Amino acid sequence: MSENKKDKNLEENKEVVTNEAVKEDAAETAVIKETTGSTAAEVYDDYEEATPPEEVTGKKKFKLKKRYIVGGVAAVLILGAIGRQFLVGQNQVTMVETSPVVLGNIENVISISGTVQSAETKTYFSEVAAPIETLDIKVGDKVSSGDLLYTYDTEALDLAEKTAQLAITQAKGSYSALYSAVGAADRKYAEGMTAQQINDRLDAITAEIDSLNNKITEKTNRINQTLKDIQNTQYDINQNSIDDKYEGYFDAGNNTYITRNESGDKKDGAYKEPSESDRQMILALEQTYNDVSYALKTDAEIKSWNDQITALKEEQSHLSSAKAAQVNGGSAAQAKASYESTQLTQQDTIDKLEAAKDGVKADFNGVVTEVAVVEGATVTAGAKMITMANLEDVQVALSVSKSDLPKIALGQKVDITINGKSYNGEVTKISGNATKNSNGVAVVETIIKVTNPDNDIILGVEATNKIHAEKADNTIVLPYEYIQTDAEGDYVYVVENGVVTRKNVTVGISTSTEAQVIEGLSEGDEVISSDVSILTEGMAVAVNNM
Repeated sequence: MSENKKDKNLEENKEVVTNEAVKEDAAETAVIKETTGSTAAEVYDDYEEATPPEEVTGKKKFKLKKRYIVGGVAAVLILGAIGRQFLVGQNQVTMVETSPVVLGNIENVISISGTVQSAETKTYFSEVAAPIETLDIKVGDKVSSGDLLYTYDTEALDLAEKTAQLAITQAKGSYSALYSAVGAADRKYAEGMTAQQINDRLDAITAEIDSLNNKITEKTNRINQTLKDIQNTQYDINQNSIDDKYEGYFDAGNNTYITRNESGDKKDGAYKEPSESDRQMILALEQTYNDVSYALKTDAEIKSWNDQITALKEEQSHLSSAKAAQVNGGSAAQAKASYESTQLTQQDTIDKLEAAKDGVKADFNGVVTEVAVVEGATVTAGAKMITMANLEDVQVALSVSKSDLPKIALGQKVDITINGKSYNGEVTKISGNATKNSNGVAVVETIIKVTNPDNDIILGVEATNKIHAEKADNTIVLPYEYIQTDAEGDYVYVVENGVVTRKNVTVGISTSTEAQVIEGLSEGDEVISSDVSILTEGMAVAVNNM
């Protein structure tokens, strides 16, 4: 083979090896023609010659190592980059990415664990004193409203009821003894009067009766005198025709006309007749006497006085009786108060005894947390029996840190999970007093009411709570990393007329990923969303949103 032909074969073989080496090391060396400016990068590697060199050239060939060639290429690249940076100089433009400001919704959900508890706990106390007949519950039992909790011995209740009724009867008897039925009517006349006033009135009545009697006596005497005068006149007329020995007849009260004969014997034809004038006079006097006698019996004025005396004597009798039946005011008040007090307390006892005969029942759906009595024991009124926690009124108690406290408000809705089951809740109480937890951190007790409790809830377990705290709709919301903070406050970088512009912002609601901007930005502003650590205000930038 001629020398020229050998050389040609050697060149072709070299070119093949060179191209394969470049392909193998492209990723490793990252050679970019545009960066280096060269037209080709040849990299030599060890290879086995197809034809021994001695046969081709008659001379020994050196083998080129790949690592030396790569190092040289890297040096060329670095020098090229420095040269390019030098050529660009102050006309360099930094590429940034932006995100348009749009309106959205944001909600701050706070996750805090708490303890499940009942909002209402009731302790049952015995209303009566009696033995316990049945008690079929124990701590941890769940009971429904209306379930029987325990019962009393009914015979003991009946005996206690009779005793209470007797106490009322006795108190009433003691009080009534002070006010007899007979004296009750008489006391009406003295109602509101003191003993002195009764005595004064009795004295006045006596004086009035005496005065009326004097009037009656005076008038009666006058009438009687008139009658006597009439009789005397009759005597005088009769005496004109009667022997003196018969005057005693008239003195005895006989006022009829009498005639006699001279001998005194009453014989026919032997009488001495009186004169006609005497006869008429005697008849007139008899009529007058009868009229006056009748007037004495029927006189209206005397009758009125007698009626007044009768009424006064009746009042006098009643007042005298009332005076005798009158009770000391202090004793009466004490007896009355004792009776009324006994009636109230014993009647209350009777009512409670009647109710106890049906046993004691649960007032709500709940769980028994304490049993303080045993079956068969005799309890006294007021003794502690059992304690129940209400499962219809359940809440979760939380300890809120000062950082979360400003975000929580009454009425906020809460998603609650208890033993893997979901419930609805609402913030109903935020304590006005902070306490220290076990780590010495100030916390504020907050109560969440479970609005849909059921019998699956177990008191005392831990509950997870997601409080739907602050919320805003149709507002500017940015990813939290877009917002920067320095000594002047919060700000973002926006692109305006090709340069970086700082805009101070006021942040409202914030979450771990987003923040509400309530001042400083407008819808449509382009906020720089790429790395801003190398940016400064006024720097020229170009937006490259891929």
